[in-house]
Amino acid sequence: MRILKDGCRLYGPEDGKVSAAGNWTGRMVICRDSGAKRITQSVNDYTHGSSRAVVNPNAEEVLYVANGEGACRINGFDYRLRSGTGVFIPPGAVYSIENSGPGTLRIIGACCPEDLQRRFIDPPLETASGEPPRLTVHEDEREQIRAGADRVFRFLVHTDLGCRQVTQFVGWIPPGKAPFHFHTYEESIFILEGRGILHLEGQMSASEFGPGSSIYLPNGVLHCLENPGPSPIRLLGVFHPSGSPGAAYEDD
Repeated sequence: MRILKDGCRLYGPEDGKVSAAGNWTGRMVICRDSGAKRITQSVNDYTHGSSRAVVNPNAEEVLYVANGEGACRINGFDYRLRSGTGVFIPPGAVYSIENSGPGTLRIIGACCPEDLQRRFIDPPLETASGEPPRLTVHEDEREQIRAGADRVFRFLVHTDLGCRQVTQFVGWIPPGKAPFHFHTYEESIFILEGRGILHLEGQMSASEFGPGSSIYLPNGVLHCLENPGPSPIRLLGVFHPSGSPGAAYEDD
């Protein structure tokens, strides 16, 4: 982990506190212990099989399938998972993950707020009956929205799924460098593809990042992400409070 100006953090692909149970191994990357205020970020890998059930009594949680396929059982309802799926876990909902494929199922999670009462639930939930609530969305189902002249994003978990605390999105950054800007929200970023440079106003040395890197940005910090090319950067973002990734403000 690199501690940067104004509370920003840059994490490498191996950073974070590791925990494991059954077919799950997780790394808690962004949390209060590492300087965050309200949001967390975890990188979770599942081998073949079903995980133990988990509950966050006091927090909303959003998940994103970075690679692999399987299912998420939420309060007894089963939801299909594939690469590009976003999942909303309401406070108090009990969920488990099943990896139905031969490879690793990787899921990037974020809670708001960090729930110190998060715990495993045994035995797992039985199958529920009735109509399941809409708690998942795939990025292909969302329209592409411009953020500035050349950057685009797609909402994933947002208010239409019942999420109130955070917004989850995927974004694409083409080669180039945006002007310095700031947001009014606290943000966690996970780099899915591509390599780039994080610039912070007033910090002489820039910070390089690549696939698997994580970035924490407090609200109000002037920054920009540069893509030196030639390929686009693809990233996953989660921020609190909920809003639009396109809401950026340049310093006057």
